[in-house]
Amino acid sequence: MTAGAATSEQEINVAGPDLTGAELTGGLNGWSTSASAGAGVEEMVLLDGPLGIVSKAMDERDTSLIMPSGTALGATWNPELVSEVGQVIGQQGVERGVSAILGPNLNMPRSPLTGRGFEMFSEDPFLTGVLGAAWVDGVQSQGVGSCTKHVVANDTETERRRMNSRVDEVTLRETYLRPFETAVRSANPWMLMMAYNRVNGTHCSQNAELISVLKDEWNYDGVVVSDWYGVDDTVAAANAGLDLEMPGPATYLGARFGEAVAAGDVAPRRLRDAVERVTRLADRTGRRSGGTATAPAQLRSQEEQRAILRKAASESFVLLENKGNVLPLDMSGIKTLAVVGPNADKPCFQGGTFATVRPEGEVVTPLEAIREAAGPGVEVLYEPGAAPSSALSLTDLGSAAPDGTPGVLLEVLAAGDAENVLYSEVRKASAFVWFGPVPGLGAGVPGRARITAHFDLPETTRWTLGAGGTGVSSLRVDGSEVLVVPPPAPDDVMGVVARADTQEVALDLPAGNVQVVIDMAFQPGRVQAITAVATPAQVRDPLTAAVEIAARADAVVIVIGDEQGSSRESADRTTAALDPADDRLVNAVAEVATETIVVVNASRAVILPWADKVKAVLMAWFPGQEFGRALASVLTGNAAPSGRLPVSFPRRDEDIPGWGTGLDSELTLDYAASEPMGYRHFQTTHRQPRYAFGYGLGYTTFELSDAVASVGSSFRRETASDGVSGLYVRATISNTGRFHGRDVLQAYAKAPGEMDFRLVGFAAVSVNAGDTAEAEIALDALGFRRWNSSGSGWTVPSGDWEVRVSRSASDEGILCRIAL
Repeated sequence: MTAGAATSEQEINVAGPDLTGAELTGGLNGWSTSASAGAGVEEMVLLDGPLGIVSKAMDERDTSLIMPSGTALGATWNPELVSEVGQVIGQQGVERGVSAILGPNLNMPRSPLTGRGFEMFSEDPFLTGVLGAAWVDGVQSQGVGSCTKHVVANDTETERRRMNSRVDEVTLRETYLRPFETAVRSANPWMLMMAYNRVNGTHCSQNAELISVLKDEWNYDGVVVSDWYGVDDTVAAANAGLDLEMPGPATYLGARFGEAVAAGDVAPRRLRDAVERVTRLADRTGRRSGGTATAPAQLRSQEEQRAILRKAASESFVLLENKGNVLPLDMSGIKTLAVVGPNADKPCFQGGTFATVRPEGEVVTPLEAIREAAGPGVEVLYEPGAAPSSALSLTDLGSAAPDGTPGVLLEVLAAGDAENVLYSEVRKASAFVWFGPVPGLGAGVPGRARITAHFDLPETTRWTLGAGGTGVSSLRVDGSEVLVVPPPAPDDVMGVVARADTQEVALDLPAGNVQVVIDMAFQPGRVQAITAVATPAQVRDPLTAAVEIAARADAVVIVIGDEQGSSRESADRTTAALDPADDRLVNAVAEVATETIVVVNASRAVILPWADKVKAVLMAWFPGQEFGRALASVLTGNAAPSGRLPVSFPRRDEDIPGWGTGLDSELTLDYAASEPMGYRHFQTTHRQPRYAFGYGLGYTTFELSDAVASVGSSFRRETASDGVSGLYVRATISNTGRFHGRDVLQAYAKAPGEMDFRLVGFAAVSVNAGDTAEAEIALDALGFRRWNSSGSGWTVPSGDWEVRVSRSASDEGILCRIAL
């Protein structure tokens, strides 16, 4: 600061600091920022993503298209297609008056056990950053902001609000911050969200070192926002560089930001910076009078939007096994096709989070789409083969409100009053969440919520009923209390809500009309929730029925995988395995049917112990609501699977990076136990993954014959922080199969003296059968930097770099060298 600037600052302080716009730094409610008449800034709606636009009120009647999950998009290795998906969700935001969408998630699945891994693109920072930037670019081309999340090292859901990620500076810079840096440099998301967790002892929203990297090193000009309820100190957050606290009403920023400046605890320039950034967001999104909003780049019809989602789904599918070229199915030779597996009729589109999306319009299941594609000349048989492993909503089990309307009766009552109903409505869900005001009651007061459901049972049936919420919950059956559930611990309320935790009781329900009532008394709080679920006992063995139809079919398609609650916010997994019932189903069917194809509907790395016993394995992730038609198209050969794995698949849990380690007594997770993670873990430990990062088959075969590294005319050895640009690899690849196909060539680099290779480039090539093509792979400039902790800066190691061009991280490929 110059002497003149210092004097100016001093004069301002004498007159009293300018607190104009302080209200802009605090949210208005659960989904909107505050307005400022003085600044001409309107409220801006921020809604959760990234799998679709989430309802403000968590209302199942508010719908939007469900996008492919992050891991599914990662499997496409196709930035242009990911950008188109971003445009679709951006258009959905435009149509709903949304200013910014909370996504994408640029954290990385350090372990396949992380509960929220389905949102993440890849275990590689370069691939994650490139695809994340493409998603951001697509969304923002529609005039809707991306709130890219969560900075940083937010890959553990256990105790996520209190846990501490201990990460050395090299790993933090080169791996976990890297996707965010790529997104900022390439696409400049209009918002960045700080994570809940601590990094090296300090909460991210109050971590001055982290926010300085964003603003000072990367020159980021957007809004730095907290995760919801992710702030607990006004001065620490303001001085660290946080610009906006969400949700509202503000607890720590907003007016308190201004008070901290007036008290001299925070510099006035820090408030000006925050206000300027929020105002800039209003300009960009058209929420400021006189501002110039970005006009939508391309508005598509709903059928055009769905076509993009179908293309993204089919391109995300990764063919892991295809013995005897059983796929694509030759339907002319099939008279009877057995479809088994619970996910064929009830597919999983998303994990369990606050960002749960209710699908818009028609949803065709895999079973329905396969039947349609098979045609009238093929008998298609179906059995689920396995019972649901988690409880179901009451509405999924055919509940009705007392007046006979399908659904449940939801009521809100005053505290201590069983008769005075303030709000009443029949709903098609049996789990409800309210941030801030509760319908009919308002915010900040005690009250009661009640769910009433009726079931018409043909005979006495044993059910397991579950209830839970943010208060004391009582479960009554036909007027008799059968369960009382205490409120959650104060420090885990949000976790209980995110996980939809319940306690359960098993009992015999009589034949006839049965009334189930869940009544919850709650105290004032930032969020209120009530949940009711049930699990009927199985009346017959689903496995036996599935094996019976498989034994008499010409071919069998098994569709298994996760349920929505299997991978979820606020809870990590204990194993990478699928549900044991799924494994039993595959093993049993493979014993009686030689032509067995398994489709895995799980958006994470999974253990597949039966892969050698079946003819084909197709990884389908959470591919969005166009799953059914995309799958049928690939199975019958109208489209070909061209995805490549964005994550490594272990053979067993013990092969997972950091297996057996977790939070210590101080809630610290030491990343040293799991680094390097992903495919670099398999390289440095000399373990073989079941399926390698970057691996994938298709309906044709390819042969890589040549690769040459070159320095282009644009070569520049930049400042160390910008790496090295103008490096390329040219590779020759031939399609040696019978069909046109797409392959993804990958370039991995190793610095002098290093043990393992890292991805620095990739290129997709489409080649006709029998043809040869040359691909040019531009190498990532930032991939040649290394962080020097002793000098606190970037360096580019000199000497001979090895560059390997291959078709997966485990493929030896072709080695070439570049001298730097």
